[in-house]
Amino acid sequence: MKKYLFIFLAALGLSGCRQSLEDRAAKDCKEFTEAKCPTPTRDNTRMDSMVYEAGTRTIHYYYTLVGDADNKAVIAQRRKELRKALQDALRTDMGTRAYKEEGFVFRYTYRSEKSPQEVLVDETFKKGQY
Repeated sequence: MKKYLFIFLAALGLSGCRQSLEDRAAKDCKEFTEAKCPTPTRDNTRMDSMVYEAGTRTIHYYYTLVGDADNKAVIAQRRKELRKALQDALRTDMGTRAYKEEGFVFRYTYRSEKSPQEVLVDETFKKGQY
């Protein structure tokens, strides 16, 4: 009896040390943002932050479009192409595999550098879309 109680308590104690995938997402997003954001501008894009939104289990990426890419009219004309490019990149991203397997949501928001309050692209992908 004592043996079983010890095994149960040991297992219970060890499970408390395991970090849930949600906790890991929040931690990873926070640490990435603090260490690397804003990223250097590359291909007219700069990543500003990555946030985990617990209520919707969403990993939310925030970017700024700069230079030639900061063009509302061109973005509007190519919305479908941009969505497909984001979707394809998410599908092939092995770094998000564990989150995709658990049905997390991924959201990408791109703002204008010229008008920071203006959202140029805001795309969300749910399980079955990636």
